[in-house]
Amino acid sequence: MTKPQAGFTLLELVIAIAIFALLGVACWRLFDGVIRAERSSSAHEQALRDVQRAVALIERDVLHLQTSAKHLGLTLNANQLNLRRANWRNPLGQPRSELQDVSYQVQDGVLWRYSRDLEGGEVQTQKLLSDVSDLRWRLYDRDVGWRNAWPTGKAAPKGMPQALELQFSAGRFEQLRRVILLPEGG
Repeated sequence: MTKPQAGFTLLELVIAIAIFALLGVACWRLFDGVIRAERSSSAHEQALRDVQRAVALIERDVLHLQTSAKHLGLTLNANQLNLRRANWRNPLGQPRSELQDVSYQVQDGVLWRYSRDLEGGEVQTQKLLSDVSDLRWRLYDRDVGWRNAWPTGKAAPKGMPQALELQFSAGRFEQLRRVILLPEGG
């Protein structure tokens, strides 16, 4: 007598292949979901870093605001912030040769920083933030409260503003608000 062959039937092989195929598809979908989440997280993190870098640069410029009896050092007109900054605080009030005029404005959805030294060198342009849909500046006046403009000359308010408020929307971030206390206003 011959011994019957031992092995798998065709039906058992088809069922095993189907199970392995289902497990493979499930693993692929899980892996694809993890990759998509990681990409989304990385894009969100990069956008947040861009916003933080732009706000940190604005804050650094504002904290190095330079004022004098002849020049206020700060103007705000039509959502354009202009200021004069020094490279570091000068507690003795001695003149510095490294003053810069800095301006911030939005053009075509991009927040730009323009700077020039007082000797009349060329204007340096820096792209701070893309996809800016809304940007508003306000200055806090101790007597009046928040002001949308801070003119110079005869229309200038008395004293220095106490704080600068920056409100903007950029990319996936809506209505971000940052209030910076001004060094001369305190």
